[in-house]
Amino acid sequence: MFDLLIRNGTVLDGTGREGFAADVGIVGDTITEIGAIPAEVRAAQTVDATGMIVAPGFIDIHTHADIALLARPEHLPKIMQGVTTEVFTNCGLGFAPINDAGLEIQRKYIAGLFGDDSGEITEADGSTRPRVDWRWRTVAEFLARFETQGIGANIAYLIPHGSVRVSAMGMEERPSTAAELELMSSMVRQGMEEGAWGLSTGIWYAPMRSAAREELVTLCRLAGFFATHQRDYGESIFSATDESLAIAQEAGVPVQIAHLQMNGPNNAGRAPQMLERLDRARAGGIDVTCDTYPYTAGSTFIQSLLPAWATAGGPDAILRRLSEEQARAQIVAELAALPIDWSRYALVGVECAANLPFEGQSFDRIALARRMSAAELVCALLAEEELRACFVHHAAHEENVRGILRWPGQMVGSDGLHLPGKTHPRLYGTFPRVLGRYVREEKILTLAAAIHKMTGAPAARLGLNRRGSLLTGNAADIVLFDPKTISDTATFDDPLRFPTGLPWVFVNGAAVKSDSCPSYALPGKVLRRN
Repeated sequence: MFDLLIRNGTVLDGTGREGFAADVGIVGDTITEIGAIPAEVRAAQTVDATGMIVAPGFIDIHTHADIALLARPEHLPKIMQGVTTEVFTNCGLGFAPINDAGLEIQRKYIAGLFGDDSGEITEADGSTRPRVDWRWRTVAEFLARFETQGIGANIAYLIPHGSVRVSAMGMEERPSTAAELELMSSMVRQGMEEGAWGLSTGIWYAPMRSAAREELVTLCRLAGFFATHQRDYGESIFSATDESLAIAQEAGVPVQIAHLQMNGPNNAGRAPQMLERLDRARAGGIDVTCDTYPYTAGSTFIQSLLPAWATAGGPDAILRRLSEEQARAQIVAELAALPIDWSRYALVGVECAANLPFEGQSFDRIALARRMSAAELVCALLAEEELRACFVHHAAHEENVRGILRWPGQMVGSDGLHLPGKTHPRLYGTFPRVLGRYVREEKILTLAAAIHKMTGAPAARLGLNRRGSLLTGNAADIVLFDPKTISDTATFDDPLRFPTGLPWVFVNGAAVKSDSCPSYALPGKVLRRN
């Protein structure tokens, strides 16, 4: 009668309602029955979920899995923590749609965020193929890559503002012309027609930060939804949030504020003020939500610290300036003048053998060991790593993390970076950390509310059909976990560790994690907007 039968579990269906005892029957990739299934009924596979929660597979609404899923399609950092659907691209940082000139820029400028794409993969028949075949240009061609090779998790795609902007005007930091905006608009229109779910922006990053309001409103309106890495999350976070809300209002579209952390000493304890502002916007008709990860540190690439003039002309120009004594001295002087506490910045994601021993250490400590200033270290790392190094920045506040987690408009997103070597532990630990620390230990959220933030809420936000809730007729993306033991084990010192207490994960009815071990199955699907 069933291909898969999950018995004796407590179902949390993702809607936010409390759990109930039920069996779950699956045929193929679809849930066909939820309830008391008679004991005599048999299935090809039966899993005893006694003592466990049976929940929808987690939907990570903020990821950077663009290249990692092509290079390592089994996708273990996410599969092993229960993520069955990845939403990318985010922060405007991505690779499709794009033209030849734009792809050359993006591969050199931001590829360090996305992990190792080098080498070859050997197929079952003994043939080999490149780990990542970069010969796409359109969204349709990019999404087809995932279907051709197979993927462990489902994916939903957002068009990155950065890729269309560098395709139209390179790394120039100025407002776009009418012709350039029309080219960007045509790329967004086509990408939406080819199955994207919206647009992502990153107006803290070069060159997106130079976009005028007209550009942002036009592209967001065409996409119908946008997720935004705001212009600031520190001293100017309130004005940056007002800007995001104004863009959404003018474009007449929903907005998702990405990784809503509040950085810097002056923002300690100010989450209630921020949430009051968001509630007023919602009451006034602006459809605003946010995503956050359960940590007080963020992470991104080191070149984001450079002054605007130093990034002009793109990655080759940056590296050239770093090799020129006068230009490098000017960069060092401007970085040194900034009010930065370098003890809060830690190095991750390096590839040079000489820098590997310093991974995880703070910039001031590394600078001392290398007998240079922290500003000089930034330049040295960028030159040595050819712009492929990142940092972790400890700047947020625990009370704000808790406060924003409680907000009804918040969803859980990892923002995980698939870096070589060390990375931020959010890549391996985000979802179990919420369920273990903030639900079980600190009781910041009820279990039903937390599951909704990971499943039903992001599915509804994007309009993902048949995902995010355990209902008959829905796709069989399912997670089984023990609410008494589920925990993250990844730390900043040892971030590449899988969680515990989560033994089973199914994607479209197929086990991708079986009795706590990965199956390496690739049953994921590309979810296209209709």
